[in-house]
Amino acid sequence: MLVLVNLMKDEIASRIQQVRQEIFNMPSYEDLVADQREYAFPSDVLNNLVSLALKFTASGDYVKAYPIARRHYLDALQESKIVNDFDSLEPNYFIRRKALYILSGAIIAVTNGIKLVYNCFPANLANLNGSTDLSVDPTTTSHGFPREFHELWARRVSIEYKGPNNIPLSKKELDYDKDLEKALDDFAVVNLDEELIGSLPPSNEVGNDGQNF
Repeated sequence: MLVLVNLMKDEIASRIQQVRQEIFNMPSYEDLVADQREYAFPSDVLNNLVSLALKFTASGDYVKAYPIARRHYLDALQESKIVNDFDSLEPNYFIRRKALYILSGAIIAVTNGIKLVYNCFPANLANLNGSTDLSVDPTTTSHGFPREFHELWARRVSIEYKGPNNIPLSKKELDYDKDLEKALDDFAVVNLDEELIGSLPPSNEVGNDGQNF
């Protein structure tokens, strides 16, 4: 059952992230290694990366790295060519084989030189005996699972379990897709404390009294 629980968690988390792109954001730090340009993604990446910043010296500041498609850089991935074509003030990167490839000036060893913000899967359950609310973040580097979806999560596990065992679904289980869509729609609204103020564009029409309005 635990395998199903974690699989269905990831399935629903992917849907949640589509309506609230920031909900599972997580910062991650990694050391820059001298002369190394390729760095693997964290193992819990959900759908995508959010941002990448790099620090090329121990005392320097982070600078934003900008994505570039590999097909847009036609030269060979040779160190001398990369250093000639790119610098460390506005570095670029592309993605291949679930890894970042940095295009910049020369790379030296820098502790925490890579600051990556990415969407990560909520933490897996280690067992089914826990007493802590599942919405609570287990650690400072992992996410809990939003409380609004706990019942739907349990329902999805039940559906997945019953299918191969030819057990009829309940009425509530049959309504799962509809109820999930409603929950996602409700969850998509992040902030109600916003105002949209409209205004009419200025007009050059002239009234009977000769005044513009």
